[in-house]
Amino acid sequence: MSRAPVRGVVTRSTLGWLQRLGWQYLAPNRRCSLRGDDGSMLLDGRLRQYLQQLRFETHGEKWPLDADGIAQVLAAVTQGPLRRGSNAGSDALLVALRNGVCVAQRLPDGRTVRATVPLVDWAEPLNNQWDIASARDEGQPLLDAAPRIDVLVGYVNGLPLLRLLCVERDGQARWGRDAAAIALHARQVRARGNACSPPLLLALDRRGGRYACSGAPAGGWVRWREHGWNADAVQQLRDTVPMPRTGAAEANGRWLRAVHAPLLAGVAAPARVLALLRGFMHTGADGQPRVARAAQYFAVQAGLAQLRCIDAQGCRGRGHLRLAAGAGMALTWHWLVQHVQRDPWLRHCRVLRVRQHPAVAPQAGRRGELPVSPGRRLAAFMADGRGCTLQTTPGTLQAWLRRRDAEHDGDDLILLVDAHLQAGQPGWVERARERLPRAGWLWLGNGPLPEAVPSVVSEPLLFAYSNADAIADGLLAPVYHHALQPTPPRRQRAKRGATRLVEPAAPPSVRWASTIAQHLRDTLQHTERNLRAVLLVHDAETMRRYQRAFAKDGAVHSAMVGPGCGRAGAAQQQAQLLIASDPHALPYLDARLALVYLDTAVDSAGLARVLALLNRPHPHKHCAWLVHLPGVPAPWQHGEADGWAPLPLQQVQAGLSRQHRRLRALLPPTGSADFHACRAHVGPRWGVDAHGQERDLHRLRRRCLHQRVTGFGQQLQAAMLGLPGEGSGAEADTPQQRYRYDLHFCSLLRDAVAAEACEAHLSADEDVRIRHWARERAPEVRDAGWDYLGAVDTLPTNPRQEADALHSLLRHQLETSTIGAAARLQLQRQLRGSLATPRTPAERLQCLQALQALQVLRLRALELPAAGSATRVQLACRGVLVRILGAPKNTAQRQLHHAVAEQLHSAIGAAHAAQPRAPHLALADLQRRLTPALAAVLSPTHCEAVLAQLPTLLADTAPAPT
Repeated sequence: MSRAPVRGVVTRSTLGWLQRLGWQYLAPNRRCSLRGDDGSMLLDGRLRQYLQQLRFETHGEKWPLDADGIAQVLAAVTQGPLRRGSNAGSDALLVALRNGVCVAQRLPDGRTVRATVPLVDWAEPLNNQWDIASARDEGQPLLDAAPRIDVLVGYVNGLPLLRLLCVERDGQARWGRDAAAIALHARQVRARGNACSPPLLLALDRRGGRYACSGAPAGGWVRWREHGWNADAVQQLRDTVPMPRTGAAEANGRWLRAVHAPLLAGVAAPARVLALLRGFMHTGADGQPRVARAAQYFAVQAGLAQLRCIDAQGCRGRGHLRLAAGAGMALTWHWLVQHVQRDPWLRHCRVLRVRQHPAVAPQAGRRGELPVSPGRRLAAFMADGRGCTLQTTPGTLQAWLRRRDAEHDGDDLILLVDAHLQAGQPGWVERARERLPRAGWLWLGNGPLPEAVPSVVSEPLLFAYSNADAIADGLLAPVYHHALQPTPPRRQRAKRGATRLVEPAAPPSVRWASTIAQHLRDTLQHTERNLRAVLLVHDAETMRRYQRAFAKDGAVHSAMVGPGCGRAGAAQQQAQLLIASDPHALPYLDARLALVYLDTAVDSAGLARVLALLNRPHPHKHCAWLVHLPGVPAPWQHGEADGWAPLPLQQVQAGLSRQHRRLRALLPPTGSADFHACRAHVGPRWGVDAHGQERDLHRLRRRCLHQRVTGFGQQLQAAMLGLPGEGSGAEADTPQQRYRYDLHFCSLLRDAVAAEACEAHLSADEDVRIRHWARERAPEVRDAGWDYLGAVDTLPTNPRQEADALHSLLRHQLETSTIGAAARLQLQRQLRGSLATPRTPAERLQCLQALQALQVLRLRALELPAAGSATRVQLACRGVLVRILGAPKNTAQRQLHHAVAEQLHSAIGAAHAAQPRAPHLALADLQRRLTPALAAVLSPTHCEAVLAQLPTLLADTAPAPT
């Protein structure tokens, strides 16, 4: 079986950059000698060396640790953090790294003291020992169909700190993506259960990579954008001489890839790793751990650097920090306050957070006393609040300034102000700056700089992270806006002699309810996405009118959200449309929000809240929409910059022509005139490359077709929001009509060549949604040149095409079959020989048919149904069970495999029949059917692994499109 080199390109590039950043590579034999316990992730020998050189201070003197103290530290680390499971162990390891380990140490004079032993030298990162080693025992099983993933583990003083997953090529020289490494890590965490994982995780492929903290979900892996990174910085790091200069370092230096440098220099550099672990990790309200993104980290660093500066007049630095809405401004506030309190140059300062809606309640005094008012708390804070933090409102601050006779001339005051407050009341800003001349001011907000206060605008912009950068990094989903047009009413022919009655004008809520319902059906329901929408109105009375109108229409399930609407219950959780009058009352933890209708004007703070909810990434959301009804002003039209405002829908429609040209470039010159010619142009075509390996020459063309059909379908869905309805007839003879025709054609072509090349398992849920939407929106096509609805008996047989299709089938069986290694290697050699030997297409087809018959005999030897008699669903279920449970070795194991495969087969068929057009509902139905049945015959680990493969099984066994 052909495999990539022992160490791939991505792994060599990663090792080369890490060695230039200060890491030292540990050979496998050296790593084994430093590990005390075979099952432990700790390098006992390296930690023991560090502890022997450490000196702790007590009673004014420095003392070394004795053997008993070193044993106490080793026991505290090995029996505590590394034995508590994945999440709890990672948290305990972080606590031990930050706070150290408390031990009882006996001095030479007989006294016993309690000393805290630091495990890491935080002040001087290079004083620690940084090791990087290969962890071959943590890799995945070798399969031709799956890319090889090399695992590297980084240690600081013997403690596991980093886990890097490098994605290489698979057996067919196809590059893998970082998503495969993320999925592998999730499977290993579920399988190991009690094993501790390093705090920081990195997944790298040939295009870059992503990082996350231990315990983060698949959506929590993000990219790193290094601030100020350019080609000179890459070349400077490339020219760095690794120490020590070994043969491995020189060899890895020849494989450096510039695409990996920003992530490794930004996350894996020794000083940066310690900074992230010590002050930029947080566990949110939903229980998910989070590590700082690049924008949050550099915003905090820029703010701290500006606050440390004091000019000649004794005034602290001032400036602006701007992040895109939804890029994590709340955590930036949190981390900035923590670092101000910890910084040696700023820890004596008092920090005043000025926000419109304080999150703290009035503090109660002593027993029998009234609660302390916000004004009294602010006065006490300003009188004696060094090193403290207080949150207040602009009104409270103005009242305190009016009561004060003289100005506050101290430079120990830092104000962190919400930037949205400048637009509402710019006068108080000028007065506050006059009365607090030497205080440090930082304005934190989303969007561009406001122009309400001229003196504030003149202050420097310290850091900015725009929407375009956040979308390019994959942190946010793009948001588009457009104006909703009313649905034209149907013209009714009046009867002869009937008296025409004039109906009273309906309120706006009733008139727009049917238009919103129709628009919501076209946007979400017809696209099979498990998303929801929000309608923002002016007051509670309008909310109730809309609710009655939607209830009367019966097409949309709606619910009201906000004060007076009760607690969030099942009605709000299941509603597809939420009606609210206050954007701050919307549930933030729900990332399914993809559509917002504006029936009222919103301010800049409300717009930032809406955008933060809209652009949150979700598996079903490739973009979001902000739709404002006629007569409602757009908030971004009043002085907003184009780089921060939602993108207009016309921009998406203008980009359709380019995407359409890229899609048609993959077709032959005849285009969509001949379906079978296009099928031969993109279908499998096997040959032998210059290295003697078998290669599918059309594989890259087919992969581009697969990706471009989905991308063009997503963009066409977004562009058709502003077009007339389906039944109006106004869309006839337009470019969108041709786009829909070609999308339908290419979608059918993609499915046909995927089935011919045995690549139907590569289709994800989004590909299935685009396929269904293309079938539903496609015009009637009845061309005689190509008939895609059934088999064409009139066309002559093509031995070359049949041989390539059979070769693809045998290759797929080779990658997923349960035969032994010797039989697998023999079949691979036979397939390569059928291509290397000069033969006519007919002779090659006969040779492949003989190999297929031999494969059927091999499957019969396992006492399982043969490939010819088993259905596609049964083969897919059997392959999943073999990958999880292993190949059956006796009759009992074969019977168990056969019974579980039949159970999976019947459950998948029932799920597809019950939910034919909703893949997300079919998955939930399948999990409900199989969970109790699998738990009765499989172990909990195997049961969980089989349930984790259900989304892939549903995609592989999706019924053929009709």
